[in-house]
Amino acid sequence: MVAAFGCKVSRIEARAEAAALDATALGRRVILVRTCTVTERADRDVKRTIRRLRRQKPDAWLVASGCLAERDPESLARMPEVDLVVGFARAGEVARLLSDREAGLLPGKVAPARTPERGDPAGEAVFFPDPGRTRAFLKIQDGCERRCAFCIVPSLRGPERSVDPVALEDEIRRVGASGVPEVVLAGVHLANFGKDRGTSLLALLRRLDAEPPPCRVRLSSLEPMEAGAELVDLVATSRAVVPHLHLPLQSGCDAVLRRMRRGITASRYRALALRAARANPRLHLATDLIAGFPGETPAEFAETERFVAELPLASLHVFPFSPRSGTRGAELHGEHPVASADVTRRAARLRRLGEEKARGFRRSADGTLADAVVLRGGLVLTDHYLEAALETPCPAGSRRFVRLFASGPAAQLTAVPAPEAGRIPPP
Repeated sequence: MVAAFGCKVSRIEARAEAAALDATALGRRVILVRTCTVTERADRDVKRTIRRLRRQKPDAWLVASGCLAERDPESLARMPEVDLVVGFARAGEVARLLSDREAGLLPGKVAPARTPERGDPAGEAVFFPDPGRTRAFLKIQDGCERRCAFCIVPSLRGPERSVDPVALEDEIRRVGASGVPEVVLAGVHLANFGKDRGTSLLALLRRLDAEPPPCRVRLSSLEPMEAGAELVDLVATSRAVVPHLHLPLQSGCDAVLRRMRRGITASRYRALALRAARANPRLHLATDLIAGFPGETPAEFAETERFVAELPLASLHVFPFSPRSGTRGAELHGEHPVASADVTRRAARLRRLGEEKARGFRRSADGTLADAVVLRGGLVLTDHYLEAALETPCPAGSRRFVRLFASGPAAQLTAVPAPEAGRIPPP
């Protein structure tokens, strides 16, 4: 049993751990909890889930791994529900550590820490299919060397490390040839993939675009300060990579961006967003926003709100600021906190704006063709990241061209197979 918290990378790692445990004979059920520690709230959610899972499975081994297990292993070890804390142990090590623990060879509950170093592998480029979504996810990069004021991840994940690009390209083609219709490339700092190996994400995508694999390729989150115009252009017009960009903004106010240490200005972000929209109006541009970062004044929030309203965004992921101890953001929170009621109110305003953006993007798809992967539950996921209810049953995991129709005030989408379509709709 696996309970995974946090980002796509964390969930991929949880699947790797679970797959390795499935191949072992421990003689006892194992619950893997892959933790997240991005905020204090994330810590609380993890611990609440651990207590619930222990009540449900009192006789199982319960293993906590991941970011919280790396940052504060002792807080998890003090929980009577937890049997083992392993941090960032590699897939396959958990079974050995559990055996050592059972044999009395491991003093205490906490496995020895292994701090990632430059040159360490980011993990093998092995795909882990998501059975509920009929897609595959590849973790191709780990580590981050930025120091955004709100983020604890760089101090936990270590320096940036990428998988071998040649092996990765072979794996993507192999996965596609096996019948998987979509591969999602994920990393802690995906835009910097290959930097430690003298290459780049752009170089990888250009090779895939020159000779498209049997599957389509999707990118997870890319930091806009590293993405750049060439990468945006390729994603917008590629034959292999779907038109979907997730470029986290966090704030539309330059003063707040400086306090966040984001390394980008609002005007540069606007230029990237408009460039993507001009290159391909179908492209789904998503972003992240933090409401109520310390010191954010009503005028600065209004600046963000106006900025975001003007951008060609298709969806927003909004987070109320939550301090993470050990970060500059937590220090600023102590010095210049934003009232919790104001944080909640601002987050709600941005979410309403996000709903309007998403509704408008769905409405723009009315009557258009899309390349879609059939999900379970009678849904499809289009190349430009829209879910639609499929009117005619098709096998889950298959790839179809569909025509989309929007209806009702919410512009809910339905999809009708379009056998007359002979190719992916042009940009």
